[in-house]
Amino acid sequence: MAKSGELFDGVKPEWDSAHDQFYLGTAGWSYDDWDGVFYPAGTSSKGRLPYYASQFRSVEIDSTFYAIPSRTTVQSWHQRTPPGFVFAAKFPRQITHEARLVGCGTEAATYIEVMTELGDRLGPLLIQLPPSFTVDNFDDLARFLEGLPDGFMYAVEVRHPSWLVDEYADLLKRWRVAMTLTCGGHLGRFWRVTSRIAYMRWLGPHDPFERYDRLQEPRDEALDWWAPRMAHFLGRGGTLFGYAANDYEGFAPQTARRVSRRVADCLTS
Repeated sequence: MAKSGELFDGVKPEWDSAHDQFYLGTAGWSYDDWDGVFYPAGTSSKGRLPYYASQFRSVEIDSTFYAIPSRTTVQSWHQRTPPGFVFAAKFPRQITHEARLVGCGTEAATYIEVMTELGDRLGPLLIQLPPSFTVDNFDDLARFLEGLPDGFMYAVEVRHPSWLVDEYADLLKRWRVAMTLTCGGHLGRFWRVTSRIAYMRWLGPHDPFERYDRLQEPRDEALDWWAPRMAHFLGRGGTLFGYAANDYEGFAPQTARRVSRRVADCLTS
């Protein structure tokens, strides 16, 4: 295992994975509340990502939502993680929330090009849309997907119930884009696969806990609902990306490990 602050160089990670095609992790990695609980006490901010990458196979980057990162930042993410580790990353809000996918092809291309600095560490790019973006904006989403460059994995997260129609699923299937499946978010619990990859997020309500240093509200029934569906998808040759947020049970690393154990049990039963 890499020591705090050490760059990966031939270090074999001790990943917790139920399946070779299951990329499981958390939404973000830099939380002070994890110090001394998940991270060894006193781990530097720069040392968190290498340690995290010794424990999980993937992470969802939230910071890209706020701005396109610099090339040096993206290169640093690559350098501080081992081969086989995968990043998912949100599209910037200037594209999804401010422009609402209209007239922003240049910005989208710039963002994707910068993220290619991750090389083989680059996973799905998440197009997370605001709750006010309804199915009335169907054509805007269709044109945006049509203009995206080929050769990348994409996932779309809608947050208005008007999107739960066959036409939306058919659009994603046409462009081989994953429908983001959420638990505890705006749309509740549903399962629909539209691509060779599935993208899952365990979210929970916003800011329900004061600290994120322990499991506080186990959601066993929900995890037991998801696990067999995930195992079935993996068993049929799919690739699954899943990310737990702190708000879901209070402590995302433990939620991710609980998910992994349940899926493993389903795959071997």
